Amino acid sequence: MTDLKRLVIFDVDGTLFRTDCVTVPAVQRTFVKFGLASPDRKTILGFFGKSVASYENWMAEQCPPGQAPKIVAAANALELQLVGEEGLLYSGVQETLETLQTQKYLMAICSNGPQAYVDEVLDQHRLRKFFPVVYARDMQYSGKKEMVRLILDTMAPDDFAVIGDRHDDIEAAHTWNGHGIAAAYGFGDPEEWRNADMKIKDITQAPDSLTRVFNIE
Repeated sequence: MTDLKRLVIFDVDGTLFRTDCVTVPAVQRTFVKFGLASPDRKTILGFFGKSVASYENWMAEQCPPGQAPKIVAAANALELQLVGEEGLLYSGVQETLETLQTQKYLMAICSNGPQAYVDEVLDQHRLRKFFPVVYARDMQYSGKKEMVRLILDTMAPDDFAVIGDRHDDIEAAHTWNGHGIAAAYGFGDPEEWRNADMKIKDITQAPDSLTRVFNIE
């Protein structure tokens, strides 16, 4: 590696963390507890990578009048509980991040998820040490373009890449003249990755892909 400051910005859900292991059961179990029909897995998966507001609004629409705040809060609380109890990283995440750290990459997090959820994933799965800068969209940012810009302002890299499984990861990278690497094993679809500079089928392919997009010899 040269003395250039190269930054890798990671998405969380569908890139580092198996969100389906916690969010799907949290919603389904909560709805059943309150006597509601259990939403199907595919419908819940469709909200991964979207804003917290759109996800919570959808849950609220399934609830009886006056019950939405209590049910949504219960689902969110169970989701946080399950992050540590049933949550899984994708295979090879720890080893890959250790490799990138050894190679002197700067690393940051940019997620559409709630702050408490992102914090729980990082802390429960021992990822915090890799990421000095963490941005979670929650309800306060307009989207990943804004968050990536704030990360760049904070870390001031010479070059950067975003690795994520949804179209807004790739778009955010390109908006600020970075490289977009699609996590093609996540929850997005091929159309969302159409403009990616590179696609990886496994997180362990990230180091080699970064070497290529950064033209490191």
